[in-house]
Amino acid sequence: MLQTDSELRDFVEQDGYKYYPKLLKYVRIKIIEASPTVLAPFDKQLQQEAIKQLTRGIQTKDPTILDLLPESFQLTELLLNSGVSEVDENKIMLNDGSEIPYGLAVWAAGNGPLPVTLSLIDALGEGKQSEAQSVARGRVAIDPWLRIIGGDGDILALGDCSCIVSGQLPATAQVASQQGEYLAKLFSKNYSMNTGTEVNDGMMLPPQADPTRSKSVSEKISSFASQSGDLAAPFQFLNLGILAYTGGGSALAQLQLTPSEQARVKGTGKIGFGLWRSVYLSKQVSWRNRTLVLVDWAKTKVFGRDITRF
Repeated sequence: MLQTDSELRDFVEQDGYKYYPKLLKYVRIKIIEASPTVLAPFDKQLQQEAIKQLTRGIQTKDPTILDLLPESFQLTELLLNSGVSEVDENKIMLNDGSEIPYGLAVWAAGNGPLPVTLSLIDALGEGKQSEAQSVARGRVAIDPWLRIIGGDGDILALGDCSCIVSGQLPATAQVASQQGEYLAKLFSKNYSMNTGTEVNDGMMLPPQADPTRSKSVSEKISSFASQSGDLAAPFQFLNLGILAYTGGGSALAQLQLTPSEQARVKGTGKIGFGLWRSVYLSKQVSWRNRTLVLVDWAKTKVFGRDITRF
């Protein structure tokens, strides 16, 4: 939600006033948040910085625009501890009974499980999958090797629809991306996901590899721990950190160097913005995409946004 608000605020401050200067004084952005803070995964210091950026005064390079605004004009208002009870065509009703009129509402409160996910859970019937729903809560329960519990190793799941019952992970793109890479490595090395063997708790043994293939260091460690030379290591999530754009050319960056909280690298303002854009570029799939993104950023910086696409 913060990213959406920041981008919308940038548009109003940097481009919207050029076309509709007399309408700017009527624009208000209200962020409704049910929890007592924003960006809960970040450290409290960075959460406070995000709130500061959200509620800052309007920034514009055209001083004449400020003359059109009323005294103490505030573009963004943050409503914490405010749950939404109902939304109709003209207003949003909060749990405390208050109402907020609106012209455009952006819903960024998540969603429930997809019907195909619920159908798969039902199709697996009673058993370990059904028992694991006390933890998975509408997501497909999987084991540490991303095999669906109760699926005999024939069905795999990753990303937001899945839940590792032995150690839940956040529903983020970073987790899904690493899970995809993990499965790709198992497939490329011809691991057999269906071992056909269960241990005493009813769970299947780890995927088994071709015994003639050379093994990586992690596989050797896993083989030593399990007293088997052919078993795959379970999925291990590497937390690389989190980033958030806060508008006006500033961002928050919290990079995780080691599991310890003391080993976090934090950046705000222009430094955080530089880290955010660097990571964004590095995650592009090709140099062609990186070039297109750089050109688009430069074009927007010089000529502003192309509002014909809105």
